[in-house]
Amino acid sequence: MVATWNPAAASAYYLRGAEYYLGTVEPAGRWYAPAGDFGLADGAEVEPVAFERLYAGVGADGKTLLTQGGRTDRVPAFDVTFSAPRSVGLAWAFAEPELKAAIEAAQERAVRSALGVVEREAMWARRGKGGLTLEPVPLSAALFQHGESRPAEHADGRVFGDPNLHTHAVVLNLATRADGSVGAIHSKILRDWKMAAGAQYHAALAHQLEALGFALDRLDYNGTFELTGVDDALIRYFSARRREIEDELAEHQVTSRSAAALASAITRATRDAKSEAGTRSREEIWAEAAAARGVAVETFADDLYRPNRQPELERGERLLADRLAALPSELTETRSVFERRDLFRAVAAALVGTGLPAERTGPEVDRLLRDGAIVEIGRDPIGLPRYSTSEMVSIERQVIDIARDLATDLGKGIDRDALIVRCNAAGLSPEQRDAAIAATNAQAIAIIEGAPGSGKTTTLAPVVSEYQEAGYRVLGAASAWRIARMLQTDLRIEARATASWIEKAKRGHKVLDQDTVLIVDEAGLLSSRDMHAILSEVQRASAKLILVGDRGQLQAIGAGPGLDLVSRAVEAARVETIVRQRDAWARDAVRDFGAGETGRALDAFAERGLLVEVQGARSAITAIVDRWEAAQDADPTASTLLLARTNAQVGAISREVRSRLKDRGLIHGPEIEIAAVTPSGHASQIMLAAGDHIRFLVRNDELGVVNGSTGTVTKVMEQPERDAPDGRRIRIEAVTGGRLVTFDPAALADEKGRVRLGWGYASSIYGSQGLTVDRTLVLADPALDRHDIYVAASRARGETTLVVDTEAIDRHLLADRPLDRQTPDAVPSALERRAWLAGRLSRSNVKLSTVAVVEADRDRTKSRTPTASRRRELDHEL
Repeated sequence: MVATWNPAAASAYYLRGAEYYLGTVEPAGRWYAPAGDFGLADGAEVEPVAFERLYAGVGADGKTLLTQGGRTDRVPAFDVTFSAPRSVGLAWAFAEPELKAAIEAAQERAVRSALGVVEREAMWARRGKGGLTLEPVPLSAALFQHGESRPAEHADGRVFGDPNLHTHAVVLNLATRADGSVGAIHSKILRDWKMAAGAQYHAALAHQLEALGFALDRLDYNGTFELTGVDDALIRYFSARRREIEDELAEHQVTSRSAAALASAITRATRDAKSEAGTRSREEIWAEAAAARGVAVETFADDLYRPNRQPELERGERLLADRLAALPSELTETRSVFERRDLFRAVAAALVGTGLPAERTGPEVDRLLRDGAIVEIGRDPIGLPRYSTSEMVSIERQVIDIARDLATDLGKGIDRDALIVRCNAAGLSPEQRDAAIAATNAQAIAIIEGAPGSGKTTTLAPVVSEYQEAGYRVLGAASAWRIARMLQTDLRIEARATASWIEKAKRGHKVLDQDTVLIVDEAGLLSSRDMHAILSEVQRASAKLILVGDRGQLQAIGAGPGLDLVSRAVEAARVETIVRQRDAWARDAVRDFGAGETGRALDAFAERGLLVEVQGARSAITAIVDRWEAAQDADPTASTLLLARTNAQVGAISREVRSRLKDRGLIHGPEIEIAAVTPSGHASQIMLAAGDHIRFLVRNDELGVVNGSTGTVTKVMEQPERDAPDGRRIRIEAVTGGRLVTFDPAALADEKGRVRLGWGYASSIYGSQGLTVDRTLVLADPALDRHDIYVAASRARGETTLVVDTEAIDRHLLADRPLDRQTPDAVPSALERRAWLAGRLSRSNVKLSTVAVVEADRDRTKSRTPTASRRRELDHEL
C-alpha cells in the first residue's frame, strides 16, 4: 500500500483535483461512510457535486464547515492509495467478466477492512484551546477504483500503462465531533497508521482471494504477496512504472522500502510518458503485450485458481499461532518500545497466507495483551498507548538494578595520587584527569562519556597503567572487532569484540574474575540486552567495569539504549573538549551537529567551500571520488575516509574509485568475480584483481583477520574444479597486517555461500564510529539524522567535505508543495534547500527504553489535575 499526502492548493485547484477522480473511464466512486457523517450513505455512488463541495469543506447550505482563523492553507483531503499486488492486477486484467467482478469485490472489501481499522484506531480530531484535546471522530472517504498505472516505457520499447488494480481512498479532512461541530482530523496520527492499514489491506485481500480459489506465495514484509502461478518475469515486465521509480532510486543507491519518502517524491515528480494507446482499449494493448511474451491470455486467469479450493483452516490456525508466538521477540528485536500501530501491523501481516479472515486482527491483538505476551507500559505525549514485552521490561529494570548494585560495591579503587602523577606525565587536560580519577574510584562501575574526538582513549592510558601496576588484569571490548584491535594496540591490553566476550560468558568460560577490569569502548552502541549480559557477568565475577562512550553518537542496532539505562544509576564523568580537529571552527561545527544546531554547522562548511552541491546521485558519487583523487595526488600518505549512509552507496563509491585505479594501472592483471555479502546481509557482486584494497567482514583466526581488517590483493588465481559449487577454485593472495596470506574465498563464506569480503575503498558511517583519519569525504544523504552527521563530521583531524545531491532535496521539497505547484520547473531556492537539509540532519532518533516511557507517563499522571483526569477518561490529551 502506498499513501500520498499533499497540502491544499488554491480553491480552483480543488475542483481540478476532484476531476482527477471523477472525470475518468473508471467505475463510479463509492462512499465509505459507516457513520453517515455529513448525510453520506455508506456504499452510495459518489456524486460530483457533493464530492467537490466536501472536498472544499463546504456544507450543503453553501457555508464553510470549518473555521480556519484566517488560514488559507487547509489540506482538503488525504489520498491513501491501496494497490493490489501486480499478479492480482494481471489476473484481473485478463479475467472473464464474472471473475473480474469477483476480484474487484475482493479489492473493495479489503480496502473497507483497512479503513475500518483506521477509523477505529487512528481517526481523531483536535478541539479545545490550541487544539490540545483529541476526540475520536468518524471517517468519511470517497473510494475510486482505478485499473492502470501511468504510461511508462517497457523492456521491449512499448509505452503504455500497466494493469494496476488500485483504489484511491480520498479521506476528507473534516469530521463531525461529539458536540455537532466540525473539525479537521489529526493527520499525523492518520499518516502514522499507513503501514498498519496496508498490512490490514493485504490480510483482507489475501483472505478474499484465497476464498475465491487463488493460492498465494512470495509472502514478504508487511504482508505483501503474489498469486501462485504468475512468474516474476511477467510481473517485472508489467511493472514498468515501478521499474522507472526503482531505477531512479538505484541512482540514489536505496530501495523503495528503505527510502519510502524518496520513492513517493520520485513517483510524483517523474513526468508521464506518452502512451501508444490512441483509440485502442487498454485491454487490447495488455493482451497483445502478454501474448508476445508467451501468455495464453484467454485462460490465464482461470489457470490461476480452483473455485473449489478450500483453505486448510487447521493448518492456518497452527501457522498463525506460530507466527504470533514469535511476534514479541520480533517486535523487540531492534527497539524496546513500540506503538499500537506496530502491533496491529505485525498481527495483520501474520494473517496473510493462513486462509483466516482479516477480522481476526483486532481480537488477536486483544488476546496478546490479555495473555501478557505484550504489555502496555505507558502512553505517548498525545495519550496513545505504548507497548513492550515483560522480558524487555525485566531486562531494562535489571540493567539499572545491577548498575546500582555495582555502584555500591566498593573496593576497586587505586592510589589517587599515583594516578594524578601518571595523568600529568601523559599531558592530560584537567577535564581528562578528572575523568580518569572518576573512573578509578572504589565503585565497581564507572562511565566516561564525551564528545567524539575528545580524547577518551587518551584518558584511559594512565587508568590502564595504574590498574596494571596495582595487580589487575585489564581487558578491552568494543562493538566492532576493528575498534577492539585499535584499543588493544593503543592501550596494550587484550581486547575483543563485545559480542565475543558475551558469547564466551554464555558458554561458561570464566572471562572475568575479581582481579579484572573490563573497559568497554563505544558503549553507546550497546543494546539493553548486551548491556544486561555484560553487567551480569561483571557482577558474577566481582570485577570492575568502565564504560566509555557517547549517547549522542550512533544508536544501538539492537533494542534499547544500554548506556542510557546505566547512566540512570551511575553518574558519568564528562570529557567534552574536542581535540581531534585542528581548526577551531571545525570543532565548533562538530559540537553544533551534535546539539542539533545543524544550520549553523552547514553554514560554516559552506563558507569554506566544504559543502559541495551537485545535481543527481551519479554526480554526487563523481564529486566525492574527484576530490578523493585530488587529495591522494596532493598527499598520498594522508589517510582519507569516504563515508556514506548505506552499504549500497558505499558500493557505488567503491566501484567509481576502483574504476579510477584501474585507469591508472594500479589495479591490474586477471580479474575474478565473487558472490559476496554486505555487512548488512545483502547479496553483492565484487570484482577482484591485483592491487585491489579489500576488507574482511568476518573473523578468521587462520588468516589472523577480524571483521574490519583490511588488506591489498597481490594476486588472484582461478582454475577449473569439478567438485567446486561453481565449477572453479579460487585463490587470493593478499597482504594484511604486514603479512602475506593466501586463502580460498569459500573459507569466508556465510551459510548461503556468499563470501564475507568487500572492497576497502569506502565505509558506512556506522562502520566508521571510533575511527580517526586525516580527511573525510561524506555523501550527505538527506536521510542522515543528527547522530549520523555527528559521527561523519567528526572523523577527520583535518578537512571534512560534505557532498550533497540537490536533485534529491528538490524532489522532497516539490513533493511537499501544493499539487498545483509540483512542476519540474518550480526549482527551490538555495536557501530553501539549506534550511530543509538542516532540518533533516537535526532530527534526533535516540533509542527509547521502557523505563523512560514508564517514568514519563508517571510524571504526566502526577501533573494532571482532577478535572483533567476525568476528561482523560473520555478524551486523549496532547
